[in-house]
Amino acid sequence: MSHSCHRILLVESDTRLVDQVFELSEQVDSFRLQILLAADSGRLDDMLEHYDFSLVIVNLQRLASASDLTDLCIRVHPKPVLVLVPELDAGHLVLGLRAGASDVFSYRCLDIEAQAFVAALSRLLSRAAQLEALPRYRDTLERSLEELRSDQLAAQQVQQNLLPPLSQTIGGVRFDYELTPSLVLSGDFVDVAPLDDNLTLFYLADVSGHGASSALVTVLLKNMASRVQRAHQRNTALADISTTSALHVLNRELLDTGLGKHFTVFAGVLDARASVLKYAVGGHHPMPILRQAGEARFLPGRGMPVGLFDEPFFDECEVKLADEFSLTLFSDGVLEVMDGGSLAEREQRLLDLIVSGLIRPRELHQQLLGDAECPDDIAIMTLSRGFPDA
Repeated sequence: MSHSCHRILLVESDTRLVDQVFELSEQVDSFRLQILLAADSGRLDDMLEHYDFSLVIVNLQRLASASDLTDLCIRVHPKPVLVLVPELDAGHLVLGLRAGASDVFSYRCLDIEAQAFVAALSRLLSRAAQLEALPRYRDTLERSLEELRSDQLAAQQVQQNLLPPLSQTIGGVRFDYELTPSLVLSGDFVDVAPLDDNLTLFYLADVSGHGASSALVTVLLKNMASRVQRAHQRNTALADISTTSALHVLNRELLDTGLGKHFTVFAGVLDARASVLKYAVGGHHPMPILRQAGEARFLPGRGMPVGLFDEPFFDECEVKLADEFSLTLFSDGVLEVMDGGSLAEREQRLLDLIVSGLIRPRELHQQLLGDAECPDDIAIMTLSRGFPDA
């Protein structure tokens, strides 16, 4: 039941008919009604000037001409107008409907058509109530959207603050990345966490889905990297954690959140002094491309996504690095937006670009995507050493 008051304008001067309409209106129990009277066209204009009405009931005989009815219907549109006529013949019916009235009744027959009249009032008031609610719904929606935009932008700022510098050099190795979200918040995430002057933990993760829930998982990733970083600085037991064991810890923590999210990840620890990379794979594709000694190849490794299974497996691998090398990591969004060809052909194109000497994320992004829109988050990260600008 509606608790707001709906105002009806009744254009009528005959006391008996006014009382009859009032009595029938009281039978409309779905609405609280206030009925205001206008005896003639002059009073009608004054009432419309000062009040908003949900419904206008007008005796056609109180208007100067049929064109006045048309003007009235246009003036109160889209609110309904119910017309009262002496006889409900074809001429009056056509006149009322052509003028834009919602319904036409004979005021001489209201006694025998009382139920139909009450039903018409209820129907027309329901339509008016929906029309009146639209601005409120729109205002509420606009406020909600504005709050959502503000929250998203605030969350974006938080997420941006969690990211590492776009370019940095640690132990003689340069780390660069390019991150392009498809929405305000990104489900792709990268991090570079120096453990000391030579050891550096890094990863590229791709969280399932988009938006705020996916971005929440990137906070969990950042927290794990920070824990390992602090533990290493304190020389505690956690400092000896491997990339594989770190993924197992993340898997359990993500399952415990109940978010229903998972992510793929390539995580590595680079020892710049020993020129050794130890890494683990959590269902990530495409695998990173290692370029050294004039060749480029995808690193080997297998593993399951993090956050899907109670007992996942993750390969942990080790590779020796040359004095001059580059390692390029991609999220799978790169493959999705590349032009045409089979998956194998797109992977070969990635290899060809790396062999050609492109090692900077911005250059790779431009070559692969140009100015195309990104339906998925896209992340590119490179590690390099021994190049002129590295």
